Amino acid sequence: MQKKILIDIKHPAQLNLFKGLTIALKKLNWDITICYLKRGKIPKIIEREFQGFNTIPVGSSEGTKWSIFWQGNVKRTTTFLHLIRKNRYNICVAASSAPLALACKLTQTPVIQFYDDPERKRITQINALLSTQLYFPFIEHESKKISHFNCLKEWSYLSPTYFKPNIESLDAYDLQPNNYIFIREVSNKSFNYYGQEDAIILGFAEKINPQIKVILSLEDKSIKDKYPKNWTVLEEPVNDIHSLIYYSKLVISSGDSMAREGAMLGVPSIYCGIREMSANNVLIEKGKLSHFAGHLAINPINQMVDLKGNELEQRSFREKLVQDWDDMIQFMVEKVNHFSKKR
Repeated sequence: MQKKILIDIKHPAQLNLFKGLTIALKKLNWDITICYLKRGKIPKIIEREFQGFNTIPVGSSEGTKWSIFWQGNVKRTTTFLHLIRKNRYNICVAASSAPLALACKLTQTPVIQFYDDPERKRITQINALLSTQLYFPFIEHESKKISHFNCLKEWSYLSPTYFKPNIESLDAYDLQPNNYIFIREVSNKSFNYYGQEDAIILGFAEKINPQIKVILSLEDKSIKDKYPKNWTVLEEPVNDIHSLIYYSKLVISSGDSMAREGAMLGVPSIYCGIREMSANNVLIEKGKLSHFAGHLAINPINQMVDLKGNELEQRSFREKLVQDWDDMIQFMVEKVNHFSKKR
């Protein structure tokens, strides 16, 4: 009998995390359901990236605390309960989804989760209580319910095994390798960034060296006219955003995920948000990521803008990670097979 899996996606970073897993499981003849939160550009990206899969919108988020609680948690839980009882999945997979974990607990369905912020102790405790197993990168203190993987989750799609940069992706933006910086500005209207100043980079954008070309990935497009006029604002979804990052000379991000992505692609990266994360520290220790919150980032940015890139060193850095780190997709496939319930 064909095995069934439900995968929950709430954020573009989670979409990237699980894309390779879905491809690998499809080759193994799994019946795959992708559930996703209706938020921002996620529906459009799902439509483009998961053609041929069974995709189901579950809940939504309008950025308010009430919407996150009611639409993003309560209603999602009831929908997951209905789906699981109807389809009797062998296993469910997520990256920090308490609603799915609760639905799985109530239906006695295995659920495993892969994410990278054990610092959020309350939600981690809830997920550990409800889930079959949680996995975090490089944690030292494991328990019955919490284990580790030996890489960062973004490695599942940025490893040279799975990602090959395409220099032709620069043509649409009239870019040359190593002559521009890539900036990501997140909105504070999601759970991860509540408490963080909104549009952090906007606050010091005019102080960034105006001679350098800037490509801006902006989550909240309603404020795009407030940034310097010579900056290029990307219209998501971008066909090959990671090639744009790979060939940049510097990545600046107010969100933690894309700051780590830049570093894993071998590009000097600056995170200017407020979160203190052990996942970030892994790359800070390797010399590719720096953390300067808010306006403290201005001087380091302008100093690094003048640096010249070294593609040989960039490739060498990434190949060393291949040797040292797990293959995240193989790791997830192994755990899915191990914990899946026979029906």
